[in-house]
Amino acid sequence: MSVGNVLVLGAASWNRMVYVDDLPQGVSATIPDAREVENVGSTGVGKAMTLAGLGCRPVLHCALGRDHHGERVADACTARGIDLIVDAQDAPTQHHLNIMDRRGGRYSMFLSNGAADPVIDAARIAERIRTAETIFLSLSTSSKKVLPLLTETGAEVLLDLHDYDGRNPWYDDFIATADVVQLSDVSLPDPAPVIERLLAGRARQVVLTKAENGAEIFSGDHAVSVQRCPAEMVDSNGAGDAFSVALWYGQRTGLGLEEAGRFAASAAAFAVESPTLFPSDIAVDDIRRRAGMA
Repeated sequence: MSVGNVLVLGAASWNRMVYVDDLPQGVSATIPDAREVENVGSTGVGKAMTLAGLGCRPVLHCALGRDHHGERVADACTARGIDLIVDAQDAPTQHHLNIMDRRGGRYSMFLSNGAADPVIDAARIAERIRTAETIFLSLSTSSKKVLPLLTETGAEVLLDLHDYDGRNPWYDDFIATADVVQLSDVSLPDPAPVIERLLAGRARQVVLTKAENGAEIFSGDHAVSVQRCPAEMVDSNGAGDAFSVALWYGQRTGLGLEEAGRFAASAAAFAVESPTLFPSDIAVDDIRRRAGMA
């Protein structure tokens, strides 16, 4: 079964990653064995890389600065088979410093936030939105600017709310466009009311990720629990993106919800074992084998 024309809207950055055994605990300290890497980052790129790994040819729209970091983001995406639509900005490209511990904990520091009010060529992206069959919508200033254009598409829209607290009104316009919503339980002591509210709106499916406790998938009155796929932690960045994309891919290619959940957990395991958002040498058959589906 074909997955069709897939568009990813928003969120790309250049990241510096510093790995330590334990995150700093608010006191002065010397950490002798830290190591660092630099790489492309953010959720839009993470989803696009996973899509490319699954054999899709995704299109990623993002806002990048006219600077060296923007060039590095573009080069990294092109090398992974991602077609880019870039709206160039005078403001610097988003640049993050992430301090990661051995359990996947993270401090994220934004050294540059990117353009606060990016200039978007609406006519150019409108045609891509109109013809897309699936849209992965990221939380970013560039995707916020194109939300009105989503009324022009019949595409399925998938939204990742990450650590949404259930209250922040900035998210409301995104939620109103989404057919499938994924969110983490990290800021939700009681996720049930938020999930119920999302399903009472436009969303037909809500995915709650719970880190080492796996995930739950809610669709109408039906709920499926997904166990975490054991993995050796290297870098937790990109795991949620891989889960979201692989869950969609599994369902789109004919898997039932439970099987699609296992497939998604397997993809997320490959993501956390890689220093990149999704490893370049992993394909559908690898994910299926790890999920016990070969």
